[in-house]
Amino acid sequence: MAAVEGFDPAKSGQQPADSTGNRIPAGVWGDTTTGIGVFGSSGPLPPDATDIVSDPAGVEGHGLGVPGVLGRSDVDAGVVGESLQSLGVLGRSEQASGVLGVTFSDADGGGRGVFGSSTTGGDGVVGFVGGATGVIGSSIRGDGVLGISGTANGVVGENFSESGDPMDPRPAGVAGRSRLGDGVSGSSTAGSGVFGLNDGAHAGVWGSNCSNDPGIGVKGTSLAGTGVSAVSLIGSGLIAESVTGNGVEGSSSRGVGVLGSSLGGGFAGLFLGRVRITGTLSKGGGGFEIDHPLEPETKYLSHSFVESPDMLNVYSGTVTTDDTGRATVSLPDYFEALNEGFRYQLTVIGQFAQAIVEKEVRENQFVIATDSPRVTVSWQVTGIRRDPWAVAHRIRVETEKTADEVGRYLHPDVADRPDSARLHPDPADREPPAHAELARVRALLPQEQDERVEQMLQTIWGGGAIDRDALQALIAECLRHANISPRPPRTTRRDLERDWERVEATVRAIGHERGSA
Repeated sequence: MAAVEGFDPAKSGQQPADSTGNRIPAGVWGDTTTGIGVFGSSGPLPPDATDIVSDPAGVEGHGLGVPGVLGRSDVDAGVVGESLQSLGVLGRSEQASGVLGVTFSDADGGGRGVFGSSTTGGDGVVGFVGGATGVIGSSIRGDGVLGISGTANGVVGENFSESGDPMDPRPAGVAGRSRLGDGVSGSSTAGSGVFGLNDGAHAGVWGSNCSNDPGIGVKGTSLAGTGVSAVSLIGSGLIAESVTGNGVEGSSSRGVGVLGSSLGGGFAGLFLGRVRITGTLSKGGGGFEIDHPLEPETKYLSHSFVESPDMLNVYSGTVTTDDTGRATVSLPDYFEALNEGFRYQLTVIGQFAQAIVEKEVRENQFVIATDSPRVTVSWQVTGIRRDPWAVAHRIRVETEKTADEVGRYLHPDVADRPDSARLHPDPADREPPAHAELARVRALLPQEQDERVEQMLQTIWGGGAIDRDALQALIAECLRHANISPRPPRTTRRDLERDWERVEATVRAIGHERGSA
């Protein structure tokens, strides 16, 4: 097929040739320094339209109701744009998308609406916008936006907000929202499903769900590791809030649904409000802690629980016998339905007298008799629970440790054993997530940084205050030495502004040339 060549009188001097001067075959070749090298149009102009030829360009295509430029290929790129110093492809629109990428491939990973890659350290795809969204990815069946990387981050999101509520979900580096599914979903077969790091006042990971039905703000699943792991040196590792659903929900078929550990003097878990446990509660000890009744401003008051090998219910009170030396004690109407194995204690108050249980519990009451009339008696009755749940879940007072547990301790410190002998609730016998995450990071640090981290942690555990700027500097230094790259070299607001200024300059230049054409 013959080539078509067209030239403006003011030719640019460019030739369709490679760097060695060899001619490159061209189906259509147009050359100019003042206008459009090649111009193609389709569709009649409407009555009120003027000349739509506007922008000096190598190739310009106009279409009324049809694409201005259409590129198709069975095996390669439909349209390729390259530039050594400016934009490879620039798309502008006053009402719709500047550049729209669509794929109809239904194969997993078979196609991308928009695909961007970089081999020299630049950005594969960059989206700029003044007040809306820089990049939007949508898909009917596949991934709206997919980020893949061999050594760095697949997707990086940064936000330069410097004011407002630190917990406001709007100024987020990456925001995930969903009406029916997961706002952000992360899965891993060995590592962290979702990892978020923030060295400022905002959240490392924020997920919100706007569904009218119960939904999930952040969900992490893992086949071998931790679904969601949250670590913090001074603040909250994980904050979860819900208006009508569950703030935190954890489940496990063999391990631990929710595991909290303390690195020092802190709490493995803190609940500010009511707590309900529908299963068996096991503990090493416990009691209540309240503001001291006499010195509430400066002291706490603590008492221990009463322990028993039986599931005991305790009932007590005082009663005064009548003129015949008898008193009937009425118990709750559910007493006999709930209890069995009754035990009694009687104490005479204010005088010497004898008191006995004349009639044991029957129809939820019992009778006390004294050898003198008008005797005040303090009484206590205990019963062992016999409700269906208690019968099905009797406490096994003594149990043998399994072969894997022999030689390990729930509290090795009080048994004068090393911490390595600690019995973890996880059958894999691994460190709790917080310990494991810190150990992973600290193992990569030079001794100097490790000692500084240890000193800072000791200060925190001891309740002391640390300098936030010093902490920020230490975190940055640790990450550098540990070769941990949570994000590429930090892009600043000024970097983005300069990039956008260059784009605006290009658009203004096109508009200026259009006006002077």
